[in-house]
Amino acid sequence: MSDIDTVNLISAEPEQPLRHTVFISHANPEDNEFAAWLGTRLIGAGYQVWSDLLRLVGGEPFWRDIGDAIKDHAAVVVLVLSRASVTKPGVLDEIALAVATSRKLQNQRFIIPVRLDDLPFDEFPEQVIRLNAINFNGNWADGLHRLFEALDERAIEKSEGASSQGIAEFRNFRLRQSAAIADQPEQVEGNWLKILALPAQAHLCRFGAEPKTVAKHLGRFRIPIVPWDRLGFGFARAAEIIEVETPEIAAEPAYDIDLQKFLKGEPSGGPQLRGVDARRMMVNLLRQAWEHFLLSKGMRSYEFAHGTAFYIPRGLIDKDTVAFIDRNGKTRRKRLSGRSIKRNVYWSFAISIHPVVGRQWHFELKPQVVFTTDGVTPIDSKVKMARLRKSFCKNWWNDQWRALLNGFVTFLADGEDAIAVPLGGCAQLKLAASLALFEAPTTIIGDGVASLEDADSDVDSETGADLLDDGEDVGPFDDLEDEDAA
Repeated sequence: MSDIDTVNLISAEPEQPLRHTVFISHANPEDNEFAAWLGTRLIGAGYQVWSDLLRLVGGEPFWRDIGDAIKDHAAVVVLVLSRASVTKPGVLDEIALAVATSRKLQNQRFIIPVRLDDLPFDEFPEQVIRLNAINFNGNWADGLHRLFEALDERAIEKSEGASSQGIAEFRNFRLRQSAAIADQPEQVEGNWLKILALPAQAHLCRFGAEPKTVAKHLGRFRIPIVPWDRLGFGFARAAEIIEVETPEIAAEPAYDIDLQKFLKGEPSGGPQLRGVDARRMMVNLLRQAWEHFLLSKGMRSYEFAHGTAFYIPRGLIDKDTVAFIDRNGKTRRKRLSGRSIKRNVYWSFAISIHPVVGRQWHFELKPQVVFTTDGVTPIDSKVKMARLRKSFCKNWWNDQWRALLNGFVTFLADGEDAIAVPLGGCAQLKLAASLALFEAPTTIIGDGVASLEDADSDVDSETGADLLDDGEDVGPFDDLEDEDAA
């Protein structure tokens, strides 16, 4: 892949706990749609999931009953609480069994309640009323982010290959709802950028100060580095750090470590750390590298409630538009920033990311939209920003978001076969220059989701006009005024 050594990216093999399944308890059929949505996204993130809709993904047989699933296999029970579920005898039985299992395991974090609708917190079942609930009411995406954090805190292991199976399970769920499915494989484009290469060796540098001072100084570095007591974890050597950063505290080489062993929690040539903690440090390091890379490309940052996104300001790209080849070989053009005359704001496509390391190696991309007053400066009201996203993007279905993602990735690749992200010194991270593809065993012919072409005739002009700059590289595209297209 390059002239540097690369680490084996197939898997890091932490010890497998006896319990590694996320069990979803919910009201059937009232909350089925949410349970399917949640289950497939957990599976897509690599978790092994059980629900009565999706069954178990990850190679195990369907257990004799729900009791076996909770008592013998679940690492955590995600309890979906709604006005419907708290009246269901089956859900109440599952709560009782989960509470009993929690006590038997002496695990107070065995149950994660999630609030799906406007059920008052004081009407939660008494067995779980004191547990901290994750609120999904009104914003499933924010709730999902917090649920991922809760699972990560519990060190729930992930299952290799679960994502492609998750797509198949979702289609099976749809099959039970609709006959508009063909029994033939389908390639599905995901929101992953696969990690192709990393240096096989990382470095720990020692800094001559107290841990708090070290962390403070390293937080100002341009080179990606993660503080660890008096050490700094990264890919740059001490001499390279001194040359670039000219730190106010002394820096010297400490350890050269085998990255793959380090991420497994095995002896690696330096101080040993639990595998889960080592992987968290690695995620932090890759996030820093990504953010520095995007800033170097001229993008700007915006703080959402649950993380930082980076948006493309107006004028960064010629005509604010990127041409790319889609997976069907069709040349398309996509505008990544524009103006809404109706709302008197500018919009920019944005991305937030989550690096995944260990069993799977990739970056998960989450598309966003940032609204600005002049194409550069974000509007100062978080409430207005949220309302604009909801109304402006109401007709942007999956194909629209996928095309924007493809345009964004093409911009980053800049014509190369891989996206090279500097890690410090001569080290680089190599990312795929296209979104990952998965194969599902069946094809959805019609899933009931309207396309832009079928949208109501009163669609806002800026969302409907986006069709004009998304298609084959022919026609009067160059004649479009910036204000007339999204």
